[in-house]
Amino acid sequence: PSPTPSQRQVVWVSVEDDQRVVAVDVGARRVIKRFRVSGVPHNLTVAEDGTVVVALQGSGRIALIRDRRSREVDLGGSPHDVKVFGGTAVVANEGQARLDLVALSGKRVTEVPLKANPHDLALTARGRAWVTLDGSDELALVDVRHRRVVRYVPTARRPHDLLVAPDGRLWVTDWGGGLHVFSRRGRLLRTIPVGVEAHHLAFTPGPGGREVWLTDHEAHRVFVIEAGSMRVVDELHIDGAPHHVAITPDGRWALVVDHDGGRLLVYRARDRRLVGGIAVGDGPHGVWAEPSP
Repeated sequence: PSPTPSQRQVVWVSVEDDQRVVAVDVGARRVIKRFRVSGVPHNLTVAEDGTVVVALQGSGRIALIRDRRSREVDLGGSPHDVKVFGGTAVVANEGQARLDLVALSGKRVTEVPLKANPHDLALTARGRAWVTLDGSDELALVDVRHRRVVRYVPTARRPHDLLVAPDGRLWVTDWGGGLHVFSRRGRLLRTIPVGVEAHHLAFTPGPGGREVWLTDHEAHRVFVIEAGSMRVVDELHIDGAPHHVAITPDGRWALVVDHDGGRLLVYRARDRRLVGGIAVGDGPHGVWAEPSP
């Protein structure tokens, strides 16, 4: 039987060259929604209430998509990354050296100034944001609840993207290749030498995150790393350029964006087998799975 809407696994993809954001039904292997935006859609996320928040890089705006409606909020600068805490979008505003906090209703809440331009960010369950900074080895730790910088943490590395694991550890990709694992307080625990220019990452469900899927578009690879042992257990070759990766909430599918091929690649996560490719448009970049209902 066909899955009910509540059973469907839907992911959202930002398609840069087409200036569109699309929703994909993973099981049906097809695009089910398309929204045109006024800038280049880059990173995106999906809130618990279903609101899709998209950073429109270079335009100074973010897009908020809910139900069949898309609207945009002008922030200035160049929004690059976005995550959601509660009912608030946390926006890394590159070019303005700050985080912008925006209610999902579209109302601007406040700004948190930073010492350098932010690039990517990750949120803890307690509402703290770890932020990578352009041209710096430091990570900024920001208290989103109290709207202030807690501290800056030097890393002696080249931090790019980052994600907080279910156990609270911070996993950080490196522009020069490699993956770094930090404690909750920012102490370097381990460096995993992998890839050429590590890009983006996602965890499969499980205590601590069972596996980490890591893209590297320069190496044309997706690396799969066992979270507990921090050991690379697989390498998946991709002819194009893998950018973002997402895991569906049920852990069944791993979705990898192929920027050069204009496709969303579908892997069966348990055995890492490629089972399909979905044409989404020219230049896809970000991908995010809708949360479980």
